[in-house]
Amino acid sequence: MSEKRFRTRRQWHNTLLAVWATPFVVLIGVLFGVISGNFLPLWLLCIALAVGYTVAILRDHTKRSVYHMVNGIMILVRGDDRLEVHPADIIDASLIDRAAARDYIRVRSSARRSDHSSSKDYQSAYLRFCTVDIGLRTYTFGLGRGVIDRMPNARHDLVLLRVQKGSDLLLSPEYNQEMVDAIGRMLRRREEGVRAN
Repeated sequence: MSEKRFRTRRQWHNTLLAVWATPFVVLIGVLFGVISGNFLPLWLLCIALAVGYTVAILRDHTKRSVYHMVNGIMILVRGDDRLEVHPADIIDASLIDRAAARDYIRVRSSARRSDHSSSKDYQSAYLRFCTVDIGLRTYTFGLGRGVIDRMPNARHDLVLLRVQKGSDLLLSPEYNQEMVDAIGRMLRRREEGVRAN
């Protein structure tokens, strides 16, 4: 029985962005306090930073997933959620970055705009095994998302698994290129088996 196991990545980009913003926010509060003699805005900014840290940590901290490839079948597990994907159901797998992943889900779910719950269900199914925040919901009016998208390790760090039946899946393996190659080999073996029969 051949088995390949891929662990998911966990990235703390939202938390890092909050850490980088801290000195600038505190500096602005201190300067305003020194100039005006009123340090209340500094305390309010510190409270806002604490809330920002909490939100960033909650967005970055997710339950890990594991992707198994056992005898040509992909088994995706995240907590109690488990999905088996057979090679016959897979169209292809490709590397994708966060901006493209957001655009993809928006285009795919736009067909379901008439039914809001259906659109949300599609997004949840699309992201159910992804452990990286792709920024569908932003609290910084897109500024933080833009900074995170430009980080060198945020480019092409996800895998889009297109499936014939059901929802396409966004995956976040630690070794993304290796996973795409393994899926490609699995699909080639399936095609060779079909031709042999």
